[in-house]
Amino acid sequence: MTEPNSPYSRDVAATAIRSFYVFLAHNLPRPDHETPSIILDPPADGWPDLDATTLAPLGKTAVVTDLLRHLPYLNADGAGSDLVGPYTRAIRYNGPDTRWSLDRGMVEGTLAPAGAGQVPGHVAVLTEGGRDGSWLLLDTETGTVTDFIQQERPERAVPDRESPDFWRAYRTLPVKDFFEEWKDNFRNLEWVAVPDNVDDGVLFRYDRMTDEARDIYRAHGWPDAFRRKECREALLEWDKKPKY
Repeated sequence: MTEPNSPYSRDVAATAIRSFYVFLAHNLPRPDHETPSIILDPPADGWPDLDATTLAPLGKTAVVTDLLRHLPYLNADGAGSDLVGPYTRAIRYNGPDTRWSLDRGMVEGTLAPAGAGQVPGHVAVLTEGGRDGSWLLLDTETGTVTDFIQQERPERAVPDRESPDFWRAYRTLPVKDFFEEWKDNFRNLEWVAVPDNVDDGVLFRYDRMTDEARDIYRAHGWPDAFRRKECREALLEWDKKPKY
């Protein structure tokens, strides 16, 4: 379904996303990530319940539909296990919440960002970011991912806010490079995951509270000799304390 010599590859995209999920599962101190069941891998022929009919409300191309059918998804349980970045949740297209939205045609704000302009049919929306988080937009024509954050200024002055392509002004990288950069955000403790915290499950500011969480990670051997379960318990105790 991909054009010859296209910079986009479904398998490259799916592998990059799965590699990122595996990194989260193996490294972050969340109980849900202690078993491989957190990552749901598609059958060889793709998820049978995701087809042109069920995904029709998205208005996407056959290439995007094919991608969504063959992506791995996170088996979230509502305790923050689907948080993949600050205020950013992975969309599980074969999950009950997404199916509920699709059945009712509720796309903008839940399965597509508001304020981004017009996200084309050849662009897959990978995450839900609300106003403050990241809407990750995978362009199947260019093989890139764009990080659209409604409440942040874009990297570039053009396209401007009035353009239907406004979303293109935000940070964009080839899909594999993009998810390697997001891994580095966790490795370098730019982002700090806190277990069982639905609202602030990934901290990212340079303030006293976040620096305390970073220190807990380092005290438990992050990154090279990380004692994940011990760190989790320490973070849970720390998170119970009143914050400033």
